[in-house]
Amino acid sequence: MDRFFIGFFLISFLALCIYKFIQGVIEAVRGPELKLNSSYPKLVQEVVYYCGPILKAQNIRFFPKYEVSYFKSKKRLGCYYSGQKKIVIYIKSHDGDESQKIRDIIHTTLHEVRHNIQHLRDPDFKNYDTYSKKLTYQKNPFEIDSNAFADKELDGCIQYLKSKGILA
Repeated sequence: MDRFFIGFFLISFLALCIYKFIQGVIEAVRGPELKLNSSYPKLVQEVVYYCGPILKAQNIRFFPKYEVSYFKSKKRLGCYYSGQKKIVIYIKSHDGDESQKIRDIIHTTLHEVRHNIQHLRDPDFKNYDTYSKKLTYQKNPFEIDSNAFADKELDGCIQYLKSKGILA
């Protein structure tokens, strides 16, 4: 009888350890769970504000205009309209659990802010469409740069949003 309980306890303990290990690996890969303490428009606004010092370092005096759309775009997570100097973030185009969706919306917003910087500071940005047609969207140097920028700034932006109480 004692062997049964010891065996049961050891198997239960081992199963719990494996579960916690897998949970830790998933968190290490995806990052910690995020919870939104505000609205999506406020989230996007604060991501744009996070970019203030970056814009200032580029001698850009004004934030880009932004719009939060609840329309689900088939092809886009976000878009930058150079004629209006405006970014649009398509909230319903972001999939995944809530934490991943928040992370992706932040990434998309950072990505689109980078397009605003490119538009205002890189004279070659006028060739954006040509690059997309010749090289494809994924190989467009402006897209590669925007994704690298968003990847680099993502963790710092999340910490900023936590300090502002936007995320928990």
